[in-house]
Amino acid sequence: MIKVLIVDDEPKLREGMRTLIPWEEQGYTVAATAANGYEALDKFRELAPGLVIADIRMPGMSGLELIAELRKENAGCHVLILSGYADFEYAKQAISYHIDGYLLKPVDEEELISYLQELREKISLEERINEWQALEPARTTEILVRELLQAKEGGEAAAELGLGDSSCEVVLLELKGLNKGEDAREESVKRLMERYWQEREERGLFFTLPPYMGILLKEPLRDERARAALWQELHLLVSKEGLEFVAAAGGAAGRPEEASQSFAAARTRLEDAFFGQKNTVLCGLPDPWEEPVQVTGEPEEPDPERDIEVQLLLAVEAGSSEVARELTLQIIRQLVQTQRDETYIKDQLLRIVSSTIARLEAANPELRPLIAGQASPMGEVYSSRYLHDAERLVSGYMEQLSRLTGSGSGRGDEIKRITDLIQRRYKENLKLGTLSEIFNYNSAYLGKMFKNQVGEHFNTYLDKVRIEKAKQLLSQGMKVYEVAEQVGYMNSDYFNAKFRKYVGVSPSAYRKEN
Repeated sequence: MIKVLIVDDEPKLREGMRTLIPWEEQGYTVAATAANGYEALDKFRELAPGLVIADIRMPGMSGLELIAELRKENAGCHVLILSGYADFEYAKQAISYHIDGYLLKPVDEEELISYLQELREKISLEERINEWQALEPARTTEILVRELLQAKEGGEAAAELGLGDSSCEVVLLELKGLNKGEDAREESVKRLMERYWQEREERGLFFTLPPYMGILLKEPLRDERARAALWQELHLLVSKEGLEFVAAAGGAAGRPEEASQSFAAARTRLEDAFFGQKNTVLCGLPDPWEEPVQVTGEPEEPDPERDIEVQLLLAVEAGSSEVARELTLQIIRQLVQTQRDETYIKDQLLRIVSSTIARLEAANPELRPLIAGQASPMGEVYSSRYLHDAERLVSGYMEQLSRLTGSGSGRGDEIKRITDLIQRRYKENLKLGTLSEIFNYNSAYLGKMFKNQVGEHFNTYLDKVRIEKAKQLLSQGMKVYEVAEQVGYMNSDYFNAKFRKYVGVSPSAYRKEN
């Protein structure tokens, strides 16, 4: 019987699953239940169950944190996740831990039994393989490579493999695009890899350490050309099954006994593959997302409250497609520096795209049908395996929006477009320097153009627009501090001073009189 551990903070659910499912008929026995992740870890260590069924949301230690700990304890443990939330992001995070299934509450009995039947066959096969390996008197090349990479008797394994004292390098690859029940495709790729590298044993030794496949190269990859050539070899093999993959090199190990360090580095780079380059073997090159972004125009005085997302909105609304692309790239790099996490960045990109669309449509209702005609990139962004692809999709979409909003505009009508922006965006932190970047002008020159055509300096015109809007809101009975925020002044005292300057009385007095 396969031992099962059920983990859920709801007593009724634990008891219901333990009693309602015909476990023994399916070849299982419920060894224990646990009310939280910490209790589950203790029972896992005590009982070593073959299957863990865990709720994704629990107090203290969540289901995702529990799975991460289990993977450290036993990479071969099978896991089914339960969730009361049909949440794609939770599912995606759980899948990244190589779980065996994802079930929504209330649990469908037939669906769970289907999983149990499938897992029973998989676990049975694994047990047979383990038994065969235990009885096998001669240690195979793959077992020796695994021992070398896991720092188990590394010197002895290196000697048996005949590696000598020369340097080597580990390259790992992880298959992508596999769906549930497609184990046969993965096995086909493994067989292709085994045959290919058996014929090239002088170059490297093929091995598997789930969820990875890899090659222990007997000579390290020396440059980008060598990495590109290896990636192409791997691509030709994997593509025969219509699959994709990511690959990473761990760097040269001075001696075979140090190959475990190269293995660890390659694994770390695979875990960070979302931020790497496409169609290449990832290595320790400088991170492209750490590079500074150059924005056109002269830099203005540093402002800690400067909102780059507002700049993006203004660039899109002004029809400045090139600046919109540059600002999108700059936003993404800032997101990476804030939290280097794939889910977080994709969530933030969705928020930024949605917010930009909503704010454009609110100020420009006539754009709604045009925006609706542009396919949203967010589905593709969420399925992107590389941040470069996500950036390209979002930047391209922002360029499309900027072309819609800027249709019919051209060089020479910049001041009209700026005054229109002020009328719509007076509550934003508008700066002449920001607009000079968007319209690709020197800030001082743009200021002179504005004064010559409008008859007032930029800041004076902006203040007057804001004060006129403030007068309307005060006449409606709104409180002074609320009006200040609504028209773009975060400091009420500063708003009072501006209002007195242009109206002659305080905002409170004006409200009483009107």
